[in-house]
Amino acid sequence: MKKIYLAVAITLTFSKPLAAIPNAGQVMRDVEQERQTLPPPSDLAPEIKNTPPKSNNNVEDNAPRILVHGFLIEGNRALKTSDLLKKLKGFSGKKLALKDLQNATRIITQYYQEKGYALAKAYLPKQDVTGGWVRITIAEGNFGQLHLNNHTRVSSTLLRKSVAGMKSGQVISDTALERSLLLLSDIPGIEVNNTLHPGSHPGTADLLVEATPGPLFDGSLTADNYGDRYTGNYRLGGNLSLNNPLGFGDQASLRLLGSNKHQHYYRAAYDLPVYGSPVRVGVAYSEMSYRLAEDFAVLDAHGRAEVTSLYASYPVIRTRLFNLSAQLQYEEKKLRDDIDLFEKHSTKDVGLSTLSVTLNNQDRWLGGGQSALSLSYGLGRLNIGDDQDRFWDRHSANTLGRFSKININALRLQNLGDRFQWYTQINAQWASGNLDPSEKFSLGGPYGVRAYDGGSGNGDEGIQFSTELRYALMPGWQLSTFLDHGAIKLNKQPWTPEKNTARMTSTGAGIGWFGRQQQVNIVAAWPIAQNNSIATPTQTPRIWLQTSWYF
Repeated sequence: MKKIYLAVAITLTFSKPLAAIPNAGQVMRDVEQERQTLPPPSDLAPEIKNTPPKSNNNVEDNAPRILVHGFLIEGNRALKTSDLLKKLKGFSGKKLALKDLQNATRIITQYYQEKGYALAKAYLPKQDVTGGWVRITIAEGNFGQLHLNNHTRVSSTLLRKSVAGMKSGQVISDTALERSLLLLSDIPGIEVNNTLHPGSHPGTADLLVEATPGPLFDGSLTADNYGDRYTGNYRLGGNLSLNNPLGFGDQASLRLLGSNKHQHYYRAAYDLPVYGSPVRVGVAYSEMSYRLAEDFAVLDAHGRAEVTSLYASYPVIRTRLFNLSAQLQYEEKKLRDDIDLFEKHSTKDVGLSTLSVTLNNQDRWLGGGQSALSLSYGLGRLNIGDDQDRFWDRHSANTLGRFSKININALRLQNLGDRFQWYTQINAQWASGNLDPSEKFSLGGPYGVRAYDGGSGNGDEGIQFSTELRYALMPGWQLSTFLDHGAIKLNKQPWTPEKNTARMTSTGAGIGWFGRQQQVNIVAAWPIAQNNSIATPTQTPRIWLQTSWYF
């Protein structure tokens, strides 16, 4: 038996086909891979009750005029006096009528609004202008009080702390107001309506917030063929979120997934806000088991992966059009693989700390569009439990010990007009050295080079690019055509003379239907320019099918 094991070990080390045997780390990585998406644009700007300015067009041109030497600005705190006076240069040294002075105040008001102070208003106070100096007073719009009507199970104290950024006497700016209201609306299980109305003191505005209960449950059911052929192409999964179960603004979630070939996965998570701040902390546990089929069925190979996670997130910038958040996460992975045919049992532990920054933006550039960017840095360590596995690792990939990696994901959805949109996505990974399969970069699958199976094209470093032209055929229906390309470095530090790089390219088309609570996506992809040893050449298209129901 030892001779057999030795022969197999040598084969696993130097043979590309057998070295590609799926293991617990790789299978878990592929299951938890998700495509980065763009959030729907928020619409939480408060309704501002304001009286439009009266027109002065009926003022006669022969109205009395005065020689204006300059202006005196008072009441401004948010904007500098020098910046405001620059806007009035064209009025100084001229004889002006009352309507001209009122136009000057409108210019100041408009400038304030352009800077994000929607409630600010400039006006002419009662004054003596015989000296030629005109005073302009600015009511910048100060925050008065918060009136909260709370009909939810979340404590009113917590809701008030969510808008603590708005302080009494503070000048109301769009940025501060949006951040407070959006952070309030981010609390799971509540819905928010808000209105600004005149405050009890002149020049102030009060904020009225109506908080009502949102859905206690929400989730989805999904059926697809996004799996690996060795662990099961056809999958059925579900996501369930329990919103605000304890009244702390908390959320519990559960994800289940199973395939047609003995793959089972679940993930349970719970997070809540740190009292009095926008920081959220959470804990998660996921587990996956598999048994290999198809070409590897004879090995009687199976395994299990367990991942425990602790994480914290903070919204650095929160607006309707631009968001920037940071997250710190620690994962402890326990991986086990068994090949019963050879009585081979392998165990690994991976500890990984990851700092990530995510942003998304909506703009009007060239017709408008949305962008998203995710950047992460991971620092980890790998421990190999079996002595023989450590020996073979030391004389091959040498993955034992510390490692680091950088991941980037960027995407852009550009409106082209006439029902057309252009979607572009780039994914990349850089590593400090050779990585365990659980940390490698993958090219294939429904979110990569789509002509190849998920889990194919694994390397320590790589880059993958997709570009896609979309057309809205009719309401709810979308056609698309795309090109995918990717390249990988199989090992950061190769230990054999074999070719250490590979490329994948595919092209194809898709159709999608999007209903109010359902959606169906079908994609056909053909490989092109095949010249690598990591995937079997084929001329038949790879068909991806996914249907989802949301509740």
